[in-house]
Amino acid sequence: MAGFCVGIMGLQHTAFAESGDWQVKADTQALYGTYSSSIKRKSVSSTGLIVSADYLEKGGFSLGGNYTKLKFNGGSIINQQAVYGNVRYNVYLDALPGPLTLRLDGHAINNNDTTGNTDNVTVVAPQISFLNYDKTFYIDLGYARSSYKNDLHVQQWTPTLGFGFNEGTDWVQVRGYFINPSNALRAQNKSKTSAVDMKWTHWLNPETSLGLEKVQISGLVGERIYAVDGDAAAVYNLADVQRGSVSLALQWRLSQAFHLMLAAGNERYLDNTINDSYNNRFAYIDLTTQW
Repeated sequence: MAGFCVGIMGLQHTAFAESGDWQVKADTQALYGTYSSSIKRKSVSSTGLIVSADYLEKGGFSLGGNYTKLKFNGGSIINQQAVYGNVRYNVYLDALPGPLTLRLDGHAINNNDTTGNTDNVTVVAPQISFLNYDKTFYIDLGYARSSYKNDLHVQQWTPTLGFGFNEGTDWVQVRGYFINPSNALRAQNKSKTSAVDMKWTHWLNPETSLGLEKVQISGLVGERIYAVDGDAAAVYNLADVQRGSVSLALQWRLSQAFHLMLAAGNERYLDNTINDSYNNRFAYIDLTTQW
């Protein structure tokens, strides 16, 4: 979810349906996680939908939304609704062996948090990226500004490098997160955090691997709080420090029109205010539909 969820939500797919000059896809997503060793939190569940459309190789847009339920050990529940959108435009320059992509994301989050600390969150996140025509080199620089109630703004910078090899069957991406909350008292006494997110993706021939077309292993080291994950279309408005994660995702091609992803992983968190270190163990499913 945008919010109390894991960053695997909204993982990008490369399968599209063509309708004239447009390429369109829809991702239906669901997640369930349980918090182990947490003093306060019990479980999290989320469902969502993201629709993306691209026009030729000029640009496109995405629109999405999700609903998330966070359950606490004492019996209380936070219900959250989030909406998401982005627009992107490709710029072609003779001096570059590939397009520059200008992108702008926006998030709006509302919930029934009685403290108001995670409610009415808005995020604006521009990004500039470059991918060469051979799809062997990628670089981007992203920025996000998140606005929270009760005197908190968060700025984030995310430089990224990606490399393709083995004739396009493997992809490695490394992204840094440099986050600066404006009010350390609202951010677990953190005035800044930094982390590195790493992904390795291996593509297979679904004709010879029982339909399996992609395997992805992801990991996060370092610390981050109030992060915005552009790949996952997720905002971590949970006011605890994320201290690492690991996940495994498998994607199958069911037919020309449907692709299925299953994923599982673990995230580590720390609530400094009560010295509570805990884990979120999650499972995730995504069905991509083409028309």
